[in-house]
Amino acid sequence: MSARIFKSPRGRRAPHIGAIPKAYTPIIRLWVLRLIHLGGGLFADRRNRPDLTRDALEAAGLGNLEGRGRGAEKEQMDAAELAFQTTLGIVEREKPSLPRRTALAQNLDWLGEAAGLNSDERTILHFIILAFHHPGLENALEQIGCMSLGSLQALLVRVLDMKPSVVAKVLDPGAPLSKTGLTWVDTAANFPFRGKVEVLSGLGDRMMVRHRDVWALFKTAFVQAPKPKLNLDQYPHVAKDLGVLEPYLNEVLRTNRKGVNILVHGAPGTGKSELVRAMAAKLTGDLYEVASENLRGGPVEGNDRFRGYRLAQAVLGRKGRYLVFFDEIEDIFRPNEDGPRSSRNNISGMKAWVNKTLEENPVPAFWVTNHVSILDDAFIRRFDLVIALDNPPRSVRKRMLDKELADLPVDDALKSKISQHEGLSPAVISRAAQVVRSIHASLGQVEIGPAFSRVIGNTLEALGYARHSRQAVEVVTAYRPEVVNTDIDLSPLLEGLRKNSGGRICFFGPPGTGKTAYGRHLAEQLDRPLLLKRASDILSMWVGGTERNIAGMFEEARTEGAVLLLDEADGFLQERSGAQRNFEVTQVGELLTQMEAFEGIFIASTNLMDRLDAAALRRFDLKVRFDYLRAEQAWVMFQDAAIGMGFEPTPALKGRLSQLGILTPGDFATVVRQARMNLPKDAPELLSRLEAECEVKPDHRRKPIGFSERAS
Repeated sequence: MSARIFKSPRGRRAPHIGAIPKAYTPIIRLWVLRLIHLGGGLFADRRNRPDLTRDALEAAGLGNLEGRGRGAEKEQMDAAELAFQTTLGIVEREKPSLPRRTALAQNLDWLGEAAGLNSDERTILHFIILAFHHPGLENALEQIGCMSLGSLQALLVRVLDMKPSVVAKVLDPGAPLSKTGLTWVDTAANFPFRGKVEVLSGLGDRMMVRHRDVWALFKTAFVQAPKPKLNLDQYPHVAKDLGVLEPYLNEVLRTNRKGVNILVHGAPGTGKSELVRAMAAKLTGDLYEVASENLRGGPVEGNDRFRGYRLAQAVLGRKGRYLVFFDEIEDIFRPNEDGPRSSRNNISGMKAWVNKTLEENPVPAFWVTNHVSILDDAFIRRFDLVIALDNPPRSVRKRMLDKELADLPVDDALKSKISQHEGLSPAVISRAAQVVRSIHASLGQVEIGPAFSRVIGNTLEALGYARHSRQAVEVVTAYRPEVVNTDIDLSPLLEGLRKNSGGRICFFGPPGTGKTAYGRHLAEQLDRPLLLKRASDILSMWVGGTERNIAGMFEEARTEGAVLLLDEADGFLQERSGAQRNFEVTQVGELLTQMEAFEGIFIASTNLMDRLDAAALRRFDLKVRFDYLRAEQAWVMFQDAAIGMGFEPTPALKGRLSQLGILTPGDFATVVRQARMNLPKDAPELLSRLEAECEVKPDHRRKPIGFSERAS
């Protein structure tokens, strides 16, 4: 035995005893004395266990024994042991009890009422919280050493003077203390008390302080959600899903149905959290969010968040019209990257337990994630509704830009151009607007728009998008569907697609005749995003890569609800009888298969109609020829271009223009761009440039000049 029997702890800072009111002194003295007795007395062999500290001795009423052991050891040991036994007997006869008027006792009453805890469960939780805050009691528990579930139960039976059956029932994993997430007992291995038993993160500290109401106890577990900044009208791209979700949740709240879970997933920044808050506001239900931040501003991670969710279910499920919101659930369903006892460790290996939680929760719950792929299929099957929330369509993005930039002088044309970027999300718009608004006083009015565009572009580039969307091509001439020369009237086509939301169409004709431009116009009129793909986007050097890219293209359009426009389609739909290599045949076959399975709007455009596979042509519902401009159409476009450059389009030029029978809208776009670098001196020179464009075309020598044979 060492010369010094008792010593202070080293390498660990003990909790401050001042947090424990003096009213607890008698009961803690009894507990510590009982623990010392359970540990074998004052002089038990404590190899691999900490010695009793001064804090433990003082808590036991044996502070005068600290430091003894020098000199006649046997006598000192006998005297100390006698003092210990005498004190234990006296305190046992006094039968002290837990005080009822402390902040901790009051909070336990509130918590017990809110979470449905009986008196035995409250007593054990009372003990656990004190054990984590009183250094003497903690040390007395540590000197017991590692314990199994059985020895933990035996300890609580002796220390708290409770029946074994009662303690076993309280510590059962299905009992309220564990089911609510308030405490957790590790049944897999033996650990000292503080490792064997855990308390919901932050709860112990909250319980030691007086509060105005019970809700303050739950701030590290769940909090009331803020009011939404958006409403459901700003989610037209998921209106059909919301049309099912809203009446379903109304019915669930009316009938108090259990086990209702809604999964919302999508890319970061798409407004998932705001959607949940807006839906709760529409349902007039109180929404509570699982906490992600502790009271010190740090993160609440892993299992602690899931325990917070379980406590929210236990408390809110007892009464009221409540909804629970669990955001960023990848925190708990992520791969098992930490040790088995880490607070960051996931729960995905405990499928049966999680599945039961999903099936029995009394409060309807929203689960939100950026990465739905991390969820096991067994979990996904237990969600009542699954809603995919992607970036909103162009019209909604434009409205968001208008709202965020309402107080800033940003040109409407620039907002329209920015809105066409398919990667634009509500979060990106809001952040960029916030940056520009904070510095607008130091920027000139003409600089605000470009600054906003640059901030947006930088963010999109960092997110993996191109700085400028292919969909947002520069339009240098005003688009007029009436100057498109096609072999059918396009108005019925637009109305038919508006009603039926699906179709397979082939646009063919010479380059520059407006095939792609009309596809873009059609998507805008239908208020759908345009997914424009070209051969260079899809062709792969790897075997099977092109086929996978084709399938991915259709899946992307399906997910986004986009109009899919495949430009240069002849590169994939060429006649298979002339194919030189087997993979060329399989590429055509894959495209045809995907076309047939696609229920949206698919447009294939080509300049080489005669090269398309016959079987492919049969699969198109409609084939539309885009031809060279008619005389009156060319004159309309010429007037627009001339006036835009400040020239007078004199009628004398109309006859000369009519001799150009192979003009296209693309030719006008070319000369308008040329004028930016070298402005013509007058309208006749503008016409000369159009003539030059026609002269370099292959059709210039093969086709007769003039509109007379082509006019209609």
